[in-house]
Amino acid sequence: MAGSTQSKPSMKVQAIHSLAAEVDKSHQRKVQVFIVRHGQTRENALRIIQGHLNTNLNEEGIRQAKLCGKVLSKISFDTIWSSDLNRCIQTRDNALQSHLERLPESRIHTTELLRERGFGDVEGYDYQTVVRALRQRKLTWESVGESTQAFQKRLLKAWDEVISEARMDDVKRVMIVSHGGAISSLIHILIKRRGFVLSDQINTEVINNLLNTSITIVNVTLKSDGSALDGEVVEFNNAYHLKLPETEDGSIEEEIVDNF
Repeated sequence: MAGSTQSKPSMKVQAIHSLAAEVDKSHQRKVQVFIVRHGQTRENALRIIQGHLNTNLNEEGIRQAKLCGKVLSKISFDTIWSSDLNRCIQTRDNALQSHLERLPESRIHTTELLRERGFGDVEGYDYQTVVRALRQRKLTWESVGESTQAFQKRLLKAWDEVISEARMDDVKRVMIVSHGGAISSLIHILIKRRGFVLSDQINTEVINNLLNTSITIVNVTLKSDGSALDGEVVEFNNAYHLKLPETEDGSIEEEIVDNF
């Protein structure tokens, strides 16, 4: 988790807006990539392996997406990318409605490249059952579904397409809606293969277990020719919007939102 766990939720949410403002003021050519994990599904709650299963948000997941959307409502996005699975599309639609209405269709993308890792025949089974079966057969997770190599290659292809569009169309801020395993894997790959770094505020031991609708932010600096110079993960797994006070209709208290 980024930062101190003792910070007030409102301060942690406000940090999202401060990071966005810093890039807006930068004199360098930067692309800021916001990455949001989808909201909760029934399968999440029951610890059922989803992978490429096309599951839907449950009532709690829709609530989470709307709360996330409150935080993101005052941040301007130039383009939006999403996994093509329902749980991501539904998160996008509930969290980013005003952005979707403003952006042209050419700036709204859905792609299977941003899907979770495929787990083949074990999709639809609960996690503990699969773990026991693999142990009994002395197998690893690599033996089921999509290989780690194929998964990572797919994620890097998705990332390169996002940055390529940003470079060509002079995009400043991008939104990606994807899956927990895909997001944490992408961050690992960017650090290991592309030389990206983590902000000092991020605990390097917890780049996994992303919370539903958590927000991760990556700042990418581009060279004059548009190619990537370097990147920094400045926020990771921030889901403090889920802890903010809500009104009776389920929205975040307006006075807190207005202070962002």
